[in-house]
Amino acid sequence: MGNIKVVKGTPEQFEDFYKLWKKTLEDGLFLYSKNSVMFTIEEELPKEFLKAEIEKGNKHFFLAYINNKPAGYLLTNKTKGGIAFGHWLGVDSKFQKQGTVSALLSFWEKDALKKGTHKLQLWTTKNNLAFYKNRGFIKGGDFPDSWFGIDHFLFYKTLRKSDEKVFLKDFLKKKRD
Repeated sequence: MGNIKVVKGTPEQFEDFYKLWKKTLEDGLFLYSKNSVMFTIEEELPKEFLKAEIEKGNKHFFLAYINNKPAGYLLTNKTKGGIAFGHWLGVDSKFQKQGTVSALLSFWEKDALKKGTHKLQLWTTKNNLAFYKNRGFIKGGDFPDSWFGIDHFLFYKTLRKSDEKVFLKDFLKKKRD
């Protein structure tokens, strides 16, 4: 097991993120059929769209490196209303069971707290239920036969009590200025 380093992704690291995201989809990490994976890569989240969304600040990514090699990633949506949404989270099969996802989640949580977030939210599949429960997430609901015909489960983690002064800080500051 190597040393895990997690960073907030930069435009220069987009290729590392994208290659790893695509690889984890193609390797079956998300339980989707081959056709659903191809649709996701080619139509739903094509490379240029993802890159543009990140450049606009609508999406952010975090990368975990082990021995300077990209090992895992977390793609998030822009925090809204105090909720940070984790869109895609994956680890290269060579680096699984080494604490990579836990390191990514911990980094995300710290970053989210700095932004005034009061809850983390994500959807997952049946293969990850116990993992998230063991990391303090609470199952908020079931969504059977959902995206691409796969059962998904809503999980959330409370980081602090919600406070409009905190999660609307930037907006309220603009209104005062």
